[in-house]
Amino acid sequence: MPKSTIFDNRDFLFLWSGNAASNIGLSGVRIAYPLLALILTGSPMSASVVSFAIILPSLIFEIPAGIASDYWDRRRVLVKCQQLGLAATLMAALVVITRPPGLSVFLAGAAFVEGAAYVFFSNSELGLVRDIVAVNERSSAIAFLEAEQSIAQLAGRALGVMTLGIARSLPFLANTASYLYCLWTLSRMGARMPDKPEVDGPAPATIWDWNHVGSGVRTIWAEPLVKGATIILGITNAIFQVFILLMTVQVRNSGHPVWVIGIVLGATGLGGLLGAVLAAGLANHFSPRIMFTCTLWAWVVLCIPMAMSSNPLVLAMCWMGIGFAAPPANVALTLYRLRVFPENYVGRIHGAIKLIANGGAAFGSLLAGTLLSVLGISETGWILVTLMVLMARIGRRLPEPRPAAPGLPTNWITRLSLKGPGHPEVW
Repeated sequence: MPKSTIFDNRDFLFLWSGNAASNIGLSGVRIAYPLLALILTGSPMSASVVSFAIILPSLIFEIPAGIASDYWDRRRVLVKCQQLGLAATLMAALVVITRPPGLSVFLAGAAFVEGAAYVFFSNSELGLVRDIVAVNERSSAIAFLEAEQSIAQLAGRALGVMTLGIARSLPFLANTASYLYCLWTLSRMGARMPDKPEVDGPAPATIWDWNHVGSGVRTIWAEPLVKGATIILGITNAIFQVFILLMTVQVRNSGHPVWVIGIVLGATGLGGLLGAVLAAGLANHFSPRIMFTCTLWAWVVLCIPMAMSSNPLVLAMCWMGIGFAAPPANVALTLYRLRVFPENYVGRIHGAIKLIANGGAAFGSLLAGTLLSVLGISETGWILVTLMVLMARIGRRLPEPRPAAPGLPTNWITRLSLKGPGHPEVW
């Protein structure tokens, strides 16, 4: 009998294809929101406020969204998030068409709602993947999730710019179609999934329960490899945000048109997609510590030409290489977290890690302009390379991964396969 693969998992393929489509639509409107605020109001401040509004939920809701993933019906959370995002993007389309007073406020509100819906969706998606994917298929499933982010960056940004050039409301109408498709795929998933995640103890009265909010961070801090990797990735995210502005200034100062900047910055999506193809195989053969260390040193090598050159081809190739190196480490670390942490903590842990990563990116965005203004391009570039070398050296000293805690398998499919003659009841 041939061995089953991730392509035989109908529920996962529905989940992945729907979320990939939704991410493409959302990536398109992430570009459209601030551009339309600038075009329609003529105010850079309005564009900045709207751009911040879609990022802000990732700094507020990550851990509460993780609690929701741990205790609520995950598929129902996904459906509600898609419905909420659909309502917000339709409101944005209406605002763009009618142009009411306070247009930028309406756009900021819609952007905030879409950003919040995405935060809750992405946290529950990982938990649902754990529910519907058997242990031997998890590396492939996580690699698919990595690929969907790269696909969204490539296709979504292109879709956003292209549709905005045709009609100002079209990015939101395209996003509407992506939400509707995702809702359809969620409705097609099988009915054998558990209604709610299995948890120890009573659910919190609210997702803002501070004891549960802090439990994800405390759990991460108790595992040295995960703690160290999370802190390092938060710092590297800040470094890369400064590099984004540095490359933008370099290309612009070289006299190249704006679309060249778009190609350079979009190269990381292509690299991430190629890296995701190899991620599952590498994660299955090497420990997460080895994969993470190799990724950090690859980033060091690639950051050196980025600090030295203003050639768009060099910058694009290096930026693509950085995207290529990320998925194997991300998949290996995600698999390790799924293996060593209890199922009822997965959402909170994922939310806490994303909060630290997004916080690093936000800090880097705030710091980038100051560094470039005060120190200049060359000095800033070499400071970033030095910081990346430091992160790689620290990453090399992270402890070895610990073995999974003994006990019953947490994946419900594995538990179901153990039921029957000759096996004890494990539910």
